[in-house]
Amino acid sequence: MTHLQTRKEGDEGISNVEFCTRSDETRRNRRLQSFVDCYGVEKPSLSTFEQTKRYTKKKCSSVTFECCINILLKRIPLFRCLKTYNLRKDLFGDIIAGITVAIMHIPQGMAYGTLTTLPPVYGLYVSFFPVIIYMIFGTSPHLSLGTFAIISLMTAQAIDSVSFEPSNIVTQNGTIANLTGSSSVDIKLHAATTLALLVGLIQLSLSFLRLGFLTVYLTEPFISGFTTGAATHVFTSQIPSAFGIRSPRGINGAFKLPRIYVKLIQSIFSHINWISTAIAAVSIVTLYIAKYLNDRYKSKIRIVLPLELVLIVIGTTVSHFLQLHSKYAVAVVGQIKRGLPAPSLPSFDHTDKLLVPAITIAAVSLSISISMAKMLSRKHTYKVSSNQELLAYGMANTVSSFFQCYPSAGSLSRSAVQEGSGGRTLLVGGFSSLVLGCVLVALTPLFQSLPMACLAAIIIVNLKGLFLQLKDFMLYFRISKLECILWTITFVTVVLFDVDIGLYVGLSTSFFINTVRTQRPRFFVLGQVDNTGIYKSTTNFPSVQQYPGIKILRFDESLYACNAPFFKRKFYELIGMETTEEPIVSCRRPETFDTKTDVLLKYIILECSPFNYIDTVGAKLLIQIFNDLKKRGIQLYLTECRYEVRHTLDIMKFYEKTELHTIYVTTHDAVMTAVAALNQIPTTNN
Repeated sequence: MTHLQTRKEGDEGISNVEFCTRSDETRRNRRLQSFVDCYGVEKPSLSTFEQTKRYTKKKCSSVTFECCINILLKRIPLFRCLKTYNLRKDLFGDIIAGITVAIMHIPQGMAYGTLTTLPPVYGLYVSFFPVIIYMIFGTSPHLSLGTFAIISLMTAQAIDSVSFEPSNIVTQNGTIANLTGSSSVDIKLHAATTLALLVGLIQLSLSFLRLGFLTVYLTEPFISGFTTGAATHVFTSQIPSAFGIRSPRGINGAFKLPRIYVKLIQSIFSHINWISTAIAAVSIVTLYIAKYLNDRYKSKIRIVLPLELVLIVIGTTVSHFLQLHSKYAVAVVGQIKRGLPAPSLPSFDHTDKLLVPAITIAAVSLSISISMAKMLSRKHTYKVSSNQELLAYGMANTVSSFFQCYPSAGSLSRSAVQEGSGGRTLLVGGFSSLVLGCVLVALTPLFQSLPMACLAAIIIVNLKGLFLQLKDFMLYFRISKLECILWTITFVTVVLFDVDIGLYVGLSTSFFINTVRTQRPRFFVLGQVDNTGIYKSTTNFPSVQQYPGIKILRFDESLYACNAPFFKRKFYELIGMETTEEPIVSCRRPETFDTKTDVLLKYIILECSPFNYIDTVGAKLLIQIFNDLKKRGIQLYLTECRYEVRHTLDIMKFYEKTELHTIYVTTHDAVMTAVAALNQIPTTNN
């Protein structure tokens, strides 16, 4: 085909052939321009000032008072939830889910609170205040915000770096209150609240800058490897509480975990508390069996049994009446403050030391939380906005930092329970906070005799889901070697070094792998399927037809500066031409170069449909290749170019530096033109 023909079928039959032409003096490809004139729209070329003026006028003309109110209300999804709330369908499920999740919050909040080296009551605060804020600003009715094991561990590492005195949860006397002085607890509390404020401000900044799209770079292999590696640190931190020994301190740097295990083994052989060990072992086995039965028969029972709360009640009762702390030196929770904390301004004493950990925690918490929210949204077919979620997490951390809370994040186990127990709307968080508020106001003194071994058992059992992610290694190994490498590097770095170092190394590896993928995409030869206009790879479809003297190529990526060298080398390799210089000393090569290639090959057709864009380097490279092939008597055709690609070629004066008839609408048009030319069939230029 040398030009496009249009036909109209109607009552009068087929009309005469009409040609679309353009009478201008610009040097363009008329064959392609006829298609644009017939079916496309020529966008006016406007200056930056004119574009800004039009955009401002368009936006300002639609601004009304009602529009401003809607924009504000859109930032508070709770209003839409209340407007569409159905008492008959939603209320019962939300109440049941709220009570069930609140029951899970109590043991997990206390357990993860001790994981931060703070008293357990601060974990209950994190289970209360952020949940209320997320209910107002969040978009996922099934995401349970609050304490999370990995975030608690990272908080402990951050606040330990600014503490003047080392603190251990398991003390010489067995209680938290006796070991850690009030000054040490106050310093850690101030550092934790400052950390929560910094994390919240970072997440709010990302939301206001509309940078929610950055979460797509936190890929599933990275998150899986990171959380699995972090789970080993969480598990290690609970061994002292399980065996009733003191936790080793001051161990940092490379191979941290192996050195900690050496110290732990020495302490276990010399200072093990057999009563604490027995409590932990019985609790772990009981919880594991009960959770297994609960999961197996959850389809038959609508309400998830509060196994962890039952364990806490039994453990506290047995410890109180048998006086395990005073008689057998079993570590217990100790005194817990009753009531809700009064609002207070976080301290800014250690902002410089906490800024880097805050960035790390903000990245980890939002990646885990958004991943879970989007997973649940796909299952229940509702929309989750990344920017709105960033706003919700930022507001939750910022506001709760004024109420003695450390950073929060979404929990996979609680979210699964919140979904499975019938939660339907955002009001689940309100009912959950109502129950937890009652516990904080009236029931906290009842947990003073709770053994620390019970809390350690709860954390260890809840790590099961994270450790099962080890199976992802084989999954990624079968699917993609690059994703397997990303998972392995992230996991190994987190385990051998530390959580923050593993995060940075994993992110760097993820960016590097994505860059490699764009720099070395697939580049292959195409062939025609029978006599159709379909062209497929000759590697995957060996039976496709290739025309003598014509080579059809496809580059599966945009052409820009980073992959331009690869494009050039691979292009000449696929058409059988050498681009390297002859060696000074001749050597025997396994494959000889066919010098007749330049004579036999007459047309090269490059399908450009995968090109989303092309930069100046890519445009210059195409001009260079075109002119180089022209000297060899070979014609280069480009096909199926997008508007953005053609626009860049116009600006780079591609037609002036090459020839007019270079770009075709479809690959089949270019192939038929080349076949006609090779068969010496006269063609008409439009």
